[in-house]
Amino acid sequence: MPLYLQLAKLMRQRIEHQEWAFGGQIPTLDALEKEYEVSRVTLRGALNYLEEMGIVRRTRGQGTFVTKDLSEERWYKLANTFDELANKVSSLNVRLLQIEQSERPPKPAFSFGVVGKAYRSFKRVHYHEGEPYCLIDIYLDKALFDSDPQGFAGAPVVKLLAAREDIHIAGAKQVVRIVVADEETASHLHIGVGDPIADVCRTLVDAAGKIIYYAHIRYPSQMIQIEMDLMRAAPPQ
Repeated sequence: MPLYLQLAKLMRQRIEHQEWAFGGQIPTLDALEKEYEVSRVTLRGALNYLEEMGIVRRTRGQGTFVTKDLSEERWYKLANTFDELANKVSSLNVRLLQIEQSERPPKPAFSFGVVGKAYRSFKRVHYHEGEPYCLIDIYLDKALFDSDPQGFAGAPVVKLLAAREDIHIAGAKQVVRIVVADEETASHLHIGVGDPIADVCRTLVDAAGKIIYYAHIRYPSQMIQIEMDLMRAAPPQ
């Protein structure tokens, strides 16, 4: 990663932690040069990058000011249970962009459940307040999809599955990994290639152990947080 991008990410972190407050002025080039021990060219490259991202504004003769509040950017709490997931997607006001669809079966990233014979697959970008927050590949059992094609094609799938009385989710599992964005992910989520993302693979199975829903989801790391109750599974004393 170029040095100016490394520096830009360090600066961005200081803005997120409110060390450089929203609306305030960041240190001068002289101060930054002394603190980070880099050249003016590298500093200007980092500040140009942050300005292109709408995070700072540079004004000749006045300095550089923080123009985006990053302290509230981690708005998405990654669900730890199916009930949490269903509640979260039911309350989100999202806009869905359908990119492609086919009938290929999933290739799960971990061993849980049995792959069925036919699936409907589609790729989407989910938006929150006009900003893309996840790129998702969904594989839904084809018989389920055919039971409500318009509904599944235009709404969060988990929300519909949770509301259906004729569908019983017998098992649910997800794996979270921290990886970096490839070109496709970066272009859809408006982030840089190589930026860190949360890579989530999620599987729902029926009573027979068949996978009825599989999703591969990529979230920009700066938008999510993971909270865990470490005592949730603790046995009674």
